[in-house]
Amino acid sequence: MSSESIEWDPAAGNVGYLTVDEFDRLRRAVQNASTHMHWWRVAGYVRMGSDPDEARGRASRGTMPLGLPPTWLAAEEISRLSNEMNWWPELEDVAKDQDGAELAMLFTREVETACAKWPMSDRPRNVRYFRCMACQQTTLRYHPPSIAGQTLIDTKVKCTDKNCLAVMDEAMFTRMALLIEAEQKERDERARRLDSDSRRPRKSGPLEENGLPMGA
Repeated sequence: MSSESIEWDPAAGNVGYLTVDEFDRLRRAVQNASTHMHWWRVAGYVRMGSDPDEARGRASRGTMPLGLPPTWLAAEEISRLSNEMNWWPELEDVAKDQDGAELAMLFTREVETACAKWPMSDRPRNVRYFRCMACQQTTLRYHPPSIAGQTLIDTKVKCTDKNCLAVMDEAMFTRMALLIEAEQKERDERARRLDSDSRRPRKSGPLEENGLPMGA
């Protein structure tokens, strides 16, 4: 799916099932998703201040220190919706299909919400949960992507320990986030099984041996 080379007549008042304004929002959402996706993947692991959604997530997990940040979950949902829209060759084709238009507006709302709640970081921030892979200290600092001329400089995560100064690229940082996600899912599944076992009713009644009540 591409937002390039799409032409339509604004005077017509719509693009398929979408108004011109809705279609323009969709194009912006596609562009914003492509530039923000990596940030949303890692933003939950960067110290960003208080986030009500994140606080509720921590409360629902009790004292568990790790978990899937809302930024990561938003990125997953946006990726899923984007993949569904890829069944149509162009955005204009999405808009011309009734189901596609509904999907497009859902995608647009998800992206607009994510952009409003978690805008692209504009300054370095400390990283939480991760230790430096070189010195094993909690001294990592996130450096957001930047643009030099026409070149996009990728995210970097650097150790601030003067005796280390190791650098982790965006791909490695994302892999570490995926590892944390897998570990959290395993914890949640283990907790679910334990909770299910604790709620399972136990058999009551006299003890039996060889099919006969004890003492018979």
